Amino acid sequence: MPISPDPGPGIRVEIVLTGDGSYKELRKWLRGDEDLDGVRVDPVEAPPLPGQMSGGAVEALIATVADPGLLGALFGAVGGWAAARASTRRTRIRVKVGDREVEVEGPALRDPEAVARRLRTELGEAP
Repeated sequence: MPISPDPGPGIRVEIVLTGDGSYKELRKWLRGDEDLDGVRVDPVEAPPLPGQMSGGAVEALIATVADPGLLGALFGAVGGWAAARASTRRTRIRVKVGDREVEVEGPALRDPEAVARRLRTELGEAP
């Protein structure tokens, strides 16, 4: 079971990367976006292996959105990050809100507006 910080109240958005995805880079990108001031972004670490004192590698990011109106801004920022790296790195992004989940990869990541639109359409502005 992953080790996750208590996200507190709000909408919980799970972001999982595969391929050449960097959680550190994505977290920095999201935390640097002024439009996301009401969004908390925390890493989820794998549980420690036997004999280890601390957790393992980051398995996901959890974005806690206090204001449902910020979901669109979050989806836009994720799309922008993906597009900025799509030409040089192979990444797959899976975003989950509640029981709804969207996975985007390959050429689709090159268009930040299309990524944000798909996330908004399939995940909704609010659950």
